Amino acid sequence: MNIVDNAAFFVVSVPVSALKNVDDDGDGKLTAQEIQKHDQSIKQQFADRFTVSNGGQAGTSVLSWVMAPDGSDAQMEVDYIVILHRANFPETPENLVLTTDLFGTGPDEQQMTVKATLDGVSEVAILRPDVTAHQFFRGGWAIFLDYIRIGGEHILTGADHLLFLLTIIIAGAGWRYWVSVVTSFTIAHSITLTVSAQDIFRISPDIVEPAIAASIVLMALLNLSYWHKNDATIGWTRIGVIFVCGLIHGFGFGSAIGAMTSDTGNLVATLAGFNIGIELGQFFFLGAVLLLVGVFHRFGNMRIADRVPKFASATAIILGFILLIQRIVLI
Repeated sequence: MNIVDNAAFFVVSVPVSALKNVDDDGDGKLTAQEIQKHDQSIKQQFADRFTVSNGGQAGTSVLSWVMAPDGSDAQMEVDYIVILHRANFPETPENLVLTTDLFGTGPDEQQMTVKATLDGVSEVAILRPDVTAHQFFRGGWAIFLDYIRIGGEHILTGADHLLFLLTIIIAGAGWRYWVSVVTSFTIAHSITLTVSAQDIFRISPDIVEPAIAASIVLMALLNLSYWHKNDATIGWTRIGVIFVCGLIHGFGFGSAIGAMTSDTGNLVATLAGFNIGIELGQFFFLGAVLLLVGVFHRFGNMRIADRVPKFASATAIILGFILLIQRIVLI
């Protein structure tokens, strides 16, 4: 979204699966003929489901143009279309609210990243089926709070990061151990998250994602090969390994937030909020795990309770290997 004077210009990618009654053969893709045939229907659905307003006043649509993605020819079938759209306002829309539910059914079609630019300052918003609206240009404090939520959601919905946290938490007991390993992981991923998000140094997700899966396997193997039952002793070797793994996970976080920090005028608020959200999510997960372990020890069979950490590590090895193979195959 680019705001110029009193007009908002949009370039929107819309998944075919988000549209109704336009895919005649039901194959999940559109041909040039289908796009042309259903041009008016697509425009109407877009007008009904993609709305922008400023101060409660809806913008006036003056242009919507439906087209296939760049580089596709007349014979090519596409799984998304591009809509060029313009909305006019009585004055420059400085508090613009965007609302949409144009999300597809595929797993990679459940999120819309919107970059808005006004007077050379950019802001990036993430919309999903459960977050369908965003108000732009509210200032750094509002962005900070938004990214605390986004960071927390990212860590708590990231099975790979949670699985790694589990492998380091269950390897020892005592607050000194837990604080040390979580702090090591936090410092490490904060460093690479920051340098990656600011595009100072990045590593391709094709390398980072398999490496994250490999880190889960590595930590779980270390747990099984060198186990200190109920030992609060902190091994510097383990702390070092966790730190290196944290650097790798930070590049994964950086990939997730990369588009959000591009050309933004609130970079500090974005990075700080996202990082704090991740830390809050980590401590929430840590608290939940420790609570379950405590309940199990208090009310469960002690022999079984003592075996839970080893069982969890063995399970992490299996799940980590599955993730590793999947990510190598998908590259």
